[in-house]
Amino acid sequence: MTTFFHAWRRRQANRQASEWDEERESARRAVEDVPPWIRSDVRRVIETLIDGPDTEVENALGELDRLLAIDPELQARFFRLRVVEDATEFLKSSES
Repeated sequence: MTTFFHAWRRRQANRQASEWDEERESARRAVEDVPPWIRSDVRRVIETLIDGPDTEVENALGELDRLLAIDPELQARFFRLRVVEDATEFLKSSES
């Protein structure tokens, strides 16, 4: 028999999974606003942040920063994406 707690936990897990899917799709859509000549590189970096190994996060963030340095407004927009913010927080917490 399912208890209230189990049902609540399942609903929370489903909600978190849904939010994560939305955040990933938001990051992927943002790539379409990048100039065409760097779009494939930015897409690769975003995919690394979404699905890549933890060991590649630092390099991916550095590369994203370099790629978007041509447009500070676009760079700021990408670094406000939840996927990028989470990667930055991950690096900060791993340094502790």
